[in-house]
Amino acid sequence: MSYVVARMQKLKADNLVGLGNHDQRKTSNHSNEDIDVSRSHLNYDLVAGRTQNFKTDIQKYIDENKASQRATRKDAVLANEWVITSDKNFFEKLSDDETKRYFETVKEYFANNFGDENIRYAIVHLDESTPHMHMGIVPFDNERKLSAKRVFNRAALQKIQDDLPQYLKRKGFEIERGEKNPERKNLTVPEYKAMKQELETVKAETKKQRQELDKYQFPDEKDVKIMRKPALFKQGYSVVQNISLDMLERDAGQGRLAHKLMIDLERENEKLSKEKQDLQMDNLDLTRKNQKLTKTLHNAQNLIKHMASVLREKLGDKLHIRATTWHKVGLEAPNKPNKRVKRNQERNTMPRR
Repeated sequence: MSYVVARMQKLKADNLVGLGNHDQRKTSNHSNEDIDVSRSHLNYDLVAGRTQNFKTDIQKYIDENKASQRATRKDAVLANEWVITSDKNFFEKLSDDETKRYFETVKEYFANNFGDENIRYAIVHLDESTPHMHMGIVPFDNERKLSAKRVFNRAALQKIQDDLPQYLKRKGFEIERGEKNPERKNLTVPEYKAMKQELETVKAETKKQRQELDKYQFPDEKDVKIMRKPALFKQGYSVVQNISLDMLERDAGQGRLAHKLMIDLERENEKLSKEKQDLQMDNLDLTRKNQKLTKTLHNAQNLIKHMASVLREKLGDKLHIRATTWHKVGLEAPNKPNKRVKRNQERNTMPRR
């Protein structure tokens, strides 16, 4: 059974130019070696004409349709790009028309739930090993406010993963939802592509090893013919020399054993590949959390330093903060002048009689 693959990434103004060049194949040099430029003319956009230039056209659509007259923040998410696909075997069973209907059905689902006009591009790539669609959605809420956090929050993403496969099944596609894992975080599109490519490489190597093993699963027929002769009293039977029979039994036994071992290794490899994918996702999530906490801690330390500086200016020597308090927030206590040195300094500054 095949599964729906639906991955999302957030796009800000700085991301739109490069991504537009890639999705629309505006450049001849591609970092993705999987792209076959001789087939790029087969690509198509299900909402062709809405977006020619990703950055300027999407920004124009937002400015003309947003409820607020205020300028869009420079760091705002202008579009959420969804990459929709499935496995290669799924598409090999579909005709070109059915493949197009698959992507049209996905686009129809998102149009019904997030607004058809908000879909600014839905580009289907047929020039790579597996057909897939890049679909950009401007995250307008019901009040025409731009907010990716509200439109594609955790609940919305969960609902898409649950509902989209069911919607496709009702339209006649034999496809299922991927495995549920509430702890799993979505990879970005480049991360997902890199991991998918790595898994495809492992599968290809395993298939090649399996084919090589199948060649030697049984003994060579020529070697057996040389060492056998027809039986004298039974038609259709042969008399085989002991050495030939021993070799036949040995090779057959080794072939069966190797074949079973190969199947077990394939299963173990699939299991390890899945565990590796899960661990990479968990590691990515922890890395993001760590970066966020480190930034929060740094901001808090700077705020504490600033507050202490202000208090010291206002209160002077009356301000006493223990060294342990500084250490608790990850800071070093400022050096305080020695009391004896301070008294000597005050004595030296006193006028002599």
